[in-house]
Amino acid sequence: MTPRVSIVVILHRIPRQGDNTLYSLSTAHQRHVDARDYEIIVVENASDAELGEARARAHGDNVRYFRRDEPGVSPVPSVNFGFDQARAPLVGFMIDGAHMVTPRLVEHVLLAARLHPLPVIATPAHHLGKTEQHLNVSHGYDEVAEQRLLDEARWKEDGYALFDIGVWSGANYNGCFSPAMESGAIFCTRDAFESIGRADVRFDSEGGGIVNQDIFARLCRLPGSRLIVLAGEGSFHQFHGGVSTSEVPDREGLLERLRLQHVAIRGHRVIGYDREPLVVGVIPRQALRSLHQSAELGRLRHAMCVGSGRPEWPND
Repeated sequence: MTPRVSIVVILHRIPRQGDNTLYSLSTAHQRHVDARDYEIIVVENASDAELGEARARAHGDNVRYFRRDEPGVSPVPSVNFGFDQARAPLVGFMIDGAHMVTPRLVEHVLLAARLHPLPVIATPAHHLGKTEQHLNVSHGYDEVAEQRLLDEARWKEDGYALFDIGVWSGANYNGCFSPAMESGAIFCTRDAFESIGRADVRFDSEGGGIVNQDIFARLCRLPGSRLIVLAGEGSFHQFHGGVSTSEVPDREGLLERLRLQHVAIRGHRVIGYDREPLVVGVIPRQALRSLHQSAELGRLRHAMCVGSGRPEWPND
């Protein structure tokens, strides 16, 4: 039986985080769906700290595992490899496999896909912790502290508890009713991903640079596509010392080098895409705080657009 959606998860040196991510995607956590509805394609780039096939496949019969000896430092080749393995007409990408997701993500992705022939389905992005993770390290936040936070939240009993221990990521700093830069878990049709030329292998820097933002922007710019935001769901980034989420010396200089790579490839800096989101899903009580922030920020943005005489959604 062909699955309805394939979810590609890229792992590298994140065994603890990958285990949490795959549990959050499993039928033990996802509600109102069956393992036959979706497949999880795990692509793990070889390292000295691997999750491994046995632990990955322990999360369900719908998990397919591939280990790759990737010679470069970018996950982009593995993203395209994972796409080649996907069997469903709808494909999701978690390029940073450290993102845990909430319990009705798959259900609402499948619902959203029925609403438009060319959907771009975005999962709002959050970080675990009191602030964005690159600001947390000097205050004692690390993997041990984070796992303790997760255990205390008892997130496996109710995955929406992740909202209680998370904050908006910088990519979604204005919430889910305003333009975003990227999504922690983005879904599109196979044809749409092919139309944008897949993930661009020229993003060959560590972590893929800002390839996730590039994919999101190019999908949103496809003629006839429709941006759909799952406002009551979320992806929650776990700490792992990633390129853009670590508190490192000259972090801004590092990010600027990644931005300049985008300029070299695309001819301009990466920009958000001002499209009105079609909001789909239900709003669990734990998400109300985040949604309240989103509504307030959306109201302020609306007032600024009206005051300046510029359109609120110029790209629609």
